[in-house]
Amino acid sequence: MTYRLWQVEYAGQSLGAAVDIQLVWEKILNAQDEAKLQVVDERSNQLLGALDWTPTVVRDTTQGGSVEGMVEKVGEYTLDISRGRLHSADSREDVIFDFHISLSPFPDQQWTSVQVQLEREISERQFEFTVDAHSTNNFVTLRASLEGAEQEVDVPLEDLSKPEKLVGAGLKLAGVPALAASGASLMVKNFLNSEELKNRPLNFKLELPRQAHIDLLPGVRSRIKVYRIDVPIVEDMLVKIYVNTLGEILRVEIPNVLIDTISKTSKLDLPKSIVLRNQNFYGRLRRDQ
Repeated sequence: MTYRLWQVEYAGQSLGAAVDIQLVWEKILNAQDEAKLQVVDERSNQLLGALDWTPTVVRDTTQGGSVEGMVEKVGEYTLDISRGRLHSADSREDVIFDFHISLSPFPDQQWTSVQVQLEREISERQFEFTVDAHSTNNFVTLRASLEGAEQEVDVPLEDLSKPEKLVGAGLKLAGVPALAASGASLMVKNFLNSEELKNRPLNFKLELPRQAHIDLLPGVRSRIKVYRIDVPIVEDMLVKIYVNTLGEILRVEIPNVLIDTISKTSKLDLPKSIVLRNQNFYGRLRRDQ
């Protein structure tokens, strides 16, 4: 980063200063380069996985040929996670994943399509799961395939924030009879409305931040000023995203208390910390053999 660019971005702004989230979001969408991120347990310095994050600006081709000096009109923005991999003890059972989202241009900035793909080999059996949604539809399609046997279910968009509906859809996708799936959905609904939860209502809506803050990139020797975005997941559990002035993702921190809570409630042996790190700034870890 040149000194002049640093002046333009940070002049008069001290650490902790608030920045309009719209400014940072536009930088992320217009970033020129992909970010190669590694998933790391920083407590043990163990590599857990990796992914490529790629923003793309798609030109509006309906305008015809471009004219020199004319600003090209944006058709859409896309964000992709590709070559995603979460490591297992046996590399043949790694979780492979991809993600894609298309967004309309500013100022509307609405999602137009979302696709998610997961696949994993378990005991030499291939499992695949996909999510496919388009804004022109009022539902999202979930598909699961095991050794070629495929199940599919459409979930109304309005049901995505209703846990009991998602439980029912998930059970149907797993091949559970409709009557049993409906019964399980009713049990979840009754639990969420129970007396035990009346004093601790659960919020299943993700509140996006309205501003970012000037901060320093943690865990590196150089003093690198960045934008920090705090995304609340549950109560005070914040996912922290660090972005440089060019819109490149440098670091994503998953709150340790969230990892610990999930680990205890689900009886899973999760890593003590989970951080996504840009290997151009933190170096590249090698997978344990």
